[in-house]
Amino acid sequence: MGVSALQSLELLERISAYDGVTPPAFENDQMRWVGTFLSIAGVGLLVGEGELEEIIETPAVTTIPGTKPWVMGVAAFKGGLLPILSGDVLFRQRPYSGRVRDYCMVVRRPGMYFGITLSDIQRDLKFEINQRDMNHPVDPDFAKFSLGGFMHEGDFLAVLDIDKLVADEDLSNASASDKAKIKGKSDE
Repeated sequence: MGVSALQSLELLERISAYDGVTPPAFENDQMRWVGTFLSIAGVGLLVGEGELEEIIETPAVTTIPGTKPWVMGVAAFKGGLLPILSGDVLFRQRPYSGRVRDYCMVVRRPGMYFGITLSDIQRDLKFEINQRDMNHPVDPDFAKFSLGGFMHEGDFLAVLDIDKLVADEDLSNASASDKAKIKGKSDE
């Protein structure tokens, strides 16, 4: 007659108790912040878990005339169209030179769906929530879109707040037309 799974567990428990093996200590039950470590325009940033839809290879884009310089174009993606934005031009106001931006992060919010090119992708990181520093200086090009950050291996990594980015008025209007000219035409 065989030993059941429950009997096996009881036997294992007895052997461990006999040998004096102590159970592993429970980890600290503190809340943790989890996010992805990536770089945009050469600046290391963190994006919170669930904030971005996915990271993909930067697809081939078709340019769109009459858009702002940071709009690279639109790409076919999962049966639809995905606007691709240059992270370098969007944040630094200048195109990158050097290695091609092979990856982009896809962001989806109500009314907004786009990809932003990345200069680097690292990995997912976890931090204790009480380690978040809300007062540390942040790169000026990213300051208005960040929400504190964490120290990692001697560097401060700002948390990119996707909601702040999506709420930015400049991002929501990719048209390169001048607002003053549009107002002038409507007044005539």
